[in-house]
Amino acid sequence: MSDEDPSPESQLAAQWTAPGDIFSVLLILGADVIQLACAAMTGGPGLLPTPVAFSFGWVAYAISALLAAVGEQRLLRCAPEVEVKVVNLSSGYGRSNRSWLLSRLMKTYPFWMPQGVRDRLMWSVTPASPYGDGGVPTRDHVALCVAVYQWKSHPLPAQPVRDWVWWSGYVASAVQLGIAAIPFALYNDWTIFMATAVGTVLAYASASLPQWRQEKWHSRVGHNKPVALTLGNGSEHAIVIEGCDTGYDLEALAGGPRTQSQVPTHTILWTSILAVLWLGLLISCTGIQANTWYLLGVGGLGMLQNIVVAAAPRMPDALGLPIELVTHGEGPDGRADVFVEPKVMWTLMELESKHEGYGRFLRDEFFPGALRQWELDWWESDDAVARARLLGEARRKRREERESKAREAVSVA
Repeated sequence: MSDEDPSPESQLAAQWTAPGDIFSVLLILGADVIQLACAAMTGGPGLLPTPVAFSFGWVAYAISALLAAVGEQRLLRCAPEVEVKVVNLSSGYGRSNRSWLLSRLMKTYPFWMPQGVRDRLMWSVTPASPYGDGGVPTRDHVALCVAVYQWKSHPLPAQPVRDWVWWSGYVASAVQLGIAAIPFALYNDWTIFMATAVGTVLAYASASLPQWRQEKWHSRVGHNKPVALTLGNGSEHAIVIEGCDTGYDLEALAGGPRTQSQVPTHTILWTSILAVLWLGLLISCTGIQANTWYLLGVGGLGMLQNIVVAAAPRMPDALGLPIELVTHGEGPDGRADVFVEPKVMWTLMELESKHEGYGRFLRDEFFPGALRQWELDWWESDDAVARARLLGEARRKRREERESKAREAVSVA
């Protein structure tokens, strides 16, 4: 090493003082996060652009979006996050879900679960047995909880409400522009502000293409079709959504968007233009050598917003699927239409007693095999009294078994 060559220590110090070419490299990483953020935010109503913040990964995403538009004829390429089974409760036909939107709705159910369902879960897990733990009632598990929902009159399906997650994009962009303006004000370095402003415009344009809405909500409004959503046999929760004149066809939504016979020309055109512009921005950012920490701060803040948007659970209204829990009665005395039992079969029987046909069609999903004799007698009977007697006997037998085990545990102790 000659005397004129910088030492390793000085090279490392110089890189940390003014990072070079790092932002241009980061721009090609993280396309998956951008894809999820766009899937969560895009497709809303109105003229406001979709605010997905400018961040690392947009160049790689722009190239992949162009490839998807040409090869797959779509932009929304996110696979369902969980496996959801959609059952038509009018015909009994079930199908696997291919919609990312429905999978996100079911995945985040513990977040947006109404208080009426939570109250029933807490109420149902405390049995009446006086034995065990010195006379303190023991807690029972919940085998299956079925909650019945209905479509709201307002907002309409496919018209997502703008929540804090949506508005966070505008806030993040404003802060990014503020950070980029600091070197402009202090050192008259306008390059970082220009890169941030151009990146923000390109990000908003990429997330606001009309194709997003066509793919995200490709179903039909006005189909009076009740459906059930469940994660399948063994899951603890199932959601029943009643049909109405303003309801959404979730069965068609679960089938995924139809394959178009012709490539959407406008989508290919815009994704091509955006890809070229993103590459131009990448080349421009490569030439920025001074005050690069501000540029990294802009990209880091945008990536943070993208991650939050891609992962944050949201209410059904914000997803464009406005549903509410069915309740009977007004005020605090109203009873939610929720069915919770320590046995899956009991839950389905209670559901069938209240909503004829619903429990029977779900029974085939949860019990594909043979049933016990008393269960067969219950499903074959049309007499409400006989059904109540059979189910009451099953409850009594289980209660006696639990009390017997509790007595044995107390005697051993």
